[in-house]
Amino acid sequence: MKREVTRHGVGAAAIFVVLMTLMPLPGALGHAAAATYQLVENWAQLPPGTKWTQAISVDIDAHGTVYVFHRAREMPIRAFDGNGRFLRAWGQGLFTMPHFLRTDPHGNIWATDVGAHQIFKFSAEGKLLMTLGKKGINGDNESRDALNGPADVVIAPDGSIFIADGQSSNTRVVKYSKDGKFVKYWGGKGTEPGKFDVPHSIAMDSTGRLYVADRRNNRIQLFDQDGTYLDQWTHFGTPEGLFITRDDMLYVVDGRNALRIASTRDGKIVDRLEGLSEPTAVAVDTQGAVYITESLWGATVKKFVKK
Repeated sequence: MKREVTRHGVGAAAIFVVLMTLMPLPGALGHAAAATYQLVENWAQLPPGTKWTQAISVDIDAHGTVYVFHRAREMPIRAFDGNGRFLRAWGQGLFTMPHFLRTDPHGNIWATDVGAHQIFKFSAEGKLLMTLGKKGINGDNESRDALNGPADVVIAPDGSIFIADGQSSNTRVVKYSKDGKFVKYWGGKGTEPGKFDVPHSIAMDSTGRLYVADRRNNRIQLFDQDGTYLDQWTHFGTPEGLFITRDDMLYVVDGRNALRIASTRDGKIVDRLEGLSEPTAVAVDTQGAVYITESLWGATVKKFVKK
């Protein structure tokens, strides 16, 4: 590169500098986001002898407890308080392939296992309360009690359960009652409105509308709770994970190494965080701190705060 710059003079050197400035560096998340957010170094106090091991998902309950889901045999679900102090962990030996973790309005924890085709509901202390799906049984799009790669789950205020059943061959959203009884499903594979190709994440706003990250179709689709198609947004790159705050701000993890922030009123992007390393999930606390899991450079969870 030095020989090329010398041969073509100052003009080529200037172009090189511009290109390198625009190019996001692997792991240089804090620098890329410096205009709006700053990285909080070592935000969590890990137990002695442990480390981040393939952190795949993160969520925060109403009390500010941060739950991190790991693809690790030991302590796959880890809980921290708002200051990063380690509180507890559970789930050893329970999961085949952890995917997404969510908290519900009642403080329960829901964890999806795409390897076993199951979803587990826990109390905040880690007591198993409910299991959906049949271990090791691959359901199809017509199945009522079997799932196939359930990627994500969201719980409505009335307890209704909505599942993005789409990490494997299924391409649907499934609705269950609060006690785990099948209600309906919608979707199927395709590119037309209401169809999916890897429904990878699901979230709900304050009005009850559902947002589905239709990953391979590079869009977010909106539905009511009966599965009626409402709209689609195609300007969020490749959506991997979704999170909606109480004031209806939508945070979208773009698999192309960015986080995009928008209002659910119109989908207009108002902020972004660039330079991520294959981000998978995002959560935001009541103070506006952003937690993001990355699956590439260290497979960790990072915390950012606004400057």
